[in-house]
Amino acid sequence: MFHNYFFLKRLASDLHNLLVGYELLECFSQSKDELILGFAQEAEEVYIRANLNPQICLLQITSDFKRAKKNSIDLFARLRGKKVSSVRVYPFERSFAIDFENGYYLIFKMHASRSNVLLAQNHETLKLFRNNLPGDKELVPAELKKDLKLDFERFEALKGEPKAYIPALGKEVYQSLMELGYEQKTIHEKWKLMTHTLNLLASNPIRIYQNNGTPVLSLLEQNLPILLETRETIAACTRFYEEYTRSYYLHSEKHAAVRPLEDTIKKTKSYLIKTREKLEAIKERRGYEEIANILMANLHQIPKGSSSVVLHDFYADTEITIKLNPEWTPQKNAENLYRKSKNQQLEINKLEENLRIRQAQLDTLEKKVAELGEAENIKTIRNLQPTQKKRERQEEVLPYHEYNFEGYHIMVGKHAKANDELTLKVANKDDLWLHAKDVAGSHVVIRHQAGKNIPKTVLERAAQLAAWFSKRKTDSLCPVIYTPKKHVRKRKGTAPGAVVVEKEQILMVEPKNF
Repeated sequence: MFHNYFFLKRLASDLHNLLVGYELLECFSQSKDELILGFAQEAEEVYIRANLNPQICLLQITSDFKRAKKNSIDLFARLRGKKVSSVRVYPFERSFAIDFENGYYLIFKMHASRSNVLLAQNHETLKLFRNNLPGDKELVPAELKKDLKLDFERFEALKGEPKAYIPALGKEVYQSLMELGYEQKTIHEKWKLMTHTLNLLASNPIRIYQNNGTPVLSLLEQNLPILLETRETIAACTRFYEEYTRSYYLHSEKHAAVRPLEDTIKKTKSYLIKTREKLEAIKERRGYEEIANILMANLHQIPKGSSSVVLHDFYADTEITIKLNPEWTPQKNAENLYRKSKNQQLEINKLEENLRIRQAQLDTLEKKVAELGEAENIKTIRNLQPTQKKRERQEEVLPYHEYNFEGYHIMVGKHAKANDELTLKVANKDDLWLHAKDVAGSHVVIRHQAGKNIPKTVLERAAQLAAWFSKRKTDSLCPVIYTPKKHVRKRKGTAPGAVVVEKEQILMVEPKNF
């Protein structure tokens, strides 16, 4: 309703009474869609703040405005120092003009997403505020004036079509007419309803309603909670500007805060589904331990060098075909299956741990989204979000990237200083330390597990990481040194990441990340 001709007609009349005789002291912008006009007469000041953001397009009239000390630009310089001679609305148009001396005037074209402010003189448009609407430069100001006859003869000739009869009624008025059964009425009933509606638009008080958190300005009565009822258009403009921009920017801030969380929630849910499916598939798979037990119970029946064997499965009371490595003894094949069984259980444990962690993360994310949804001001929303510095601090909590392979914890230093922290502060003396030979790269540490030797597969995987996070990343093969961390020390005064290594061994691997 704010962009309705009948409201702008009242507003232009009240602005005329307020501004005539006032001098324009300043006209500037400090954001691309906002124009501020400052008027004064003796000790009295009036500011018009035109927010022409395509999603907002509102006016605020206030007695005070603090101009930013930087990032603002003066506009329409030829109007400065000139007095206002009148404020007028263009008949049956969603535009009004502020007239100045010497034939200058500003046209406020309140066309929602295509709103603009135009500087004109006499019958020519000189400058635009929003230059991204170049068509406005061709606008002929005189053509904005529409002389419409609001009589029954014209109404009947137009078959009672509201948009043809008065083009600037606005969506709300059209909707109100339709809800009253306008289309089903006879031409005389339509005329009576149209006349009644126009009388209401001319005489009703201005009301600001609350509609699901969004303010609505209207000249028609609505079944909604009322925030303000007044006949003062300037007061209504200012209150509506405050309520609407607060609602708009609150919604925008919420959306910006919630959107990445919702993306993460979606990815987390997808991860949980896939991981649960993987876990169930592993659990349903025949256990390696059972197969190993069958082999051990039948060692005497297995010919040496067999690639497979058919044995009695005493768990299921049936026969089972077991694949074998022909180069290994039956006992070593069984030992390999026991190792796989142990790794399988470690994998199950790790998947279950990951599920618990991700479910906790999902719960936290959903709680945060709910809190943001209930936030009633921007300050609360920002307090619920980590600042960039907080995010950077959170990201730098650990000096290393973490990997898990076959139940072993592998750590890879993030940078030179982090390498020192990983090796000198995080790593224990019995952990295994790795580094690409003779080139710069990340320190890599495999966490020691008491009573266990690190499997060759884990060593190779960690070595591949050490090669990948080094200057040999693009080599086909890379030599990687490894030694217990207790054989790694740092000389005083050496550069970050530089260490002395003793009793190292060398492993050749292909650089690879995983």
